[in-house]
Amino acid sequence: MELYLDAKETELLMRMLDHSLDEIRREIHHTDHAAFKANLKADQELMQKIAAKLKAPAAMGI
Repeated sequence: MELYLDAKETELLMRMLDHSLDEIRREIHHTDHAAFKANLKADQELMQKIAAKLKAPAAMGI
């Protein structure tokens, strides 16, 4: 799947991901249930990968 976003769309998506990552970190820290914590960590990793992909074009000046 390919998705083309303009600069404003990319910026908004990055802010949303950053906010979600902050929230998921807190949730992981406060969760005692091992299976739920593992799912949160998997979601966190996926969000970090998406954020890295969004940042890559910006680093290249695109």
